[in-house]
Amino acid sequence: MEINVDIMHKKIYAYKNEKTNVAFDLPYRVYYPSDYNAEDQKTYPLFFFLHGHGECGVDNEQQIRVLGKEHRLINMILERDDTIIVAPQCPCSPPHEWVPLYHAWGTGSREALTEEPTIGLAAANELLDLFLASGKIDLSRVYGGGISMGGYGIWELITRRFEVFAACIPVCGAGVPSLASRLTDIAIWAFHGDRDDTVPPSGSRDMYNAILAAGGQKVRYTELPGVWHDSWIKAYKTEGLVDWLYEQHK
Repeated sequence: MEINVDIMHKKIYAYKNEKTNVAFDLPYRVYYPSDYNAEDQKTYPLFFFLHGHGECGVDNEQQIRVLGKEHRLINMILERDDTIIVAPQCPCSPPHEWVPLYHAWGTGSREALTEEPTIGLAAANELLDLFLASGKIDLSRVYGGGISMGGYGIWELITRRFEVFAACIPVCGAGVPSLASRLTDIAIWAFHGDRDDTVPPSGSRDMYNAILAAGGQKVRYTELPGVWHDSWIKAYKTEGLVDWLYEQHK
């Protein structure tokens, strides 16, 4: 039975960079399993999701949907009722988005990471740490996901925090192939539509091939024939996807 994503609690993370004094409020939604008790010692897998550009804002609503429609992957994880789900929402302004605004989306892969992440990704990273330090997360089962701009964002986050994630599902995004050696110990199942004219499929192909070349044996890549940028629709209908995710441990 499908669970309505609106049961996810609305929260705000107050981010402040102590070096620059830059501060802003990061909206996020969180789901705690029905048997969650902050006082006991039980731990849970964590699923951390970064939305696409079409879900930017401060309404704390759209990031748990996809362009206003069903978010099938979050729905399937909600149905399990055994995972803490966290989905931040970045404001729709250049410094706050998951990746630098002027990255040329049409080029696919990124040549390098900036020394520091964007303000938005830095805030998301701190939010992630807040949950990791809570004592309620099974640290061997931290999972990530993201689409489009969030696909770029989650590739960047797992590259910066490769010691944290057990598995990741990036859809229609791109990463930094030259840093693929950091990702050989993470189970990754990437998806991309072969007709995507927003983020070219070379972005996912390049990461897949670079991880293999670096010796990674936990990476999968599914290219969806005849599919444009909205590849998450078919990707999230892939048989066994969620079962595969929950088989992964760090």
